[in-house]
Amino acid sequence: MYNCNNEKASFVNCTNDGIDSQKFWYAVVVQMNCEKSVSSKLTKLGILNYVAIQRETHQWSDRRKRIDRIVIPMIVFVRITARQVYELKKCSFILKFLKYPGVKDLATPIPDEQIERLKYILNNSNAKVSIIASLNVGDMVRVIKGPLKGIEGELGMIDGIRQVVAIRLYMLGYAYIELSKDCIELVDASSTNSRETL
Repeated sequence: MYNCNNEKASFVNCTNDGIDSQKFWYAVVVQMNCEKSVSSKLTKLGILNYVAIQRETHQWSDRRKRIDRIVIPMIVFVRITARQVYELKKCSFILKFLKYPGVKDLATPIPDEQIERLKYILNNSNAKVSIIASLNVGDMVRVIKGPLKGIEGELGMIDGIRQVVAIRLYMLGYAYIELSKDCIELVDASSTNSRETL
């Protein structure tokens, strides 16, 4: 059995029968602000991994500084075999693997091209890149930018062509307000049922 605390050991050939199957990308959840340290541990174990980081320049009145911003907090991507998922899941610094709800597998693999696109965007974009959760009509969302910051309401419409959403705000008599998707965040992930909008 593999000991995750032994960083000198290799994880690369950690299968019971010695057969190395195809490797896939998986997303693992780690503790907040531990993405880089977990990445370092995984690298020492021989596991290819990726933390979604965007390098930004911050300007103050007296100086400029380049910083690395974690784009997807608490997530580290690992490229391992399906068999290695079982062993890595035992490591104390891995909280869990991400998977689709209702799926019996321990983890859901991520297509290579999605990781490559993410890397390309983060390495080549001059604008700040943000990741937002999938939103459904009926989800409770909160405005995070602009004059309505802090207001919560029910998502009433998603327009994929214009990249706008409309939030039903009860306090304003069910008025619809169009906002960019990057101006809202999901409040309650369990609220996924579509509801009739006014």
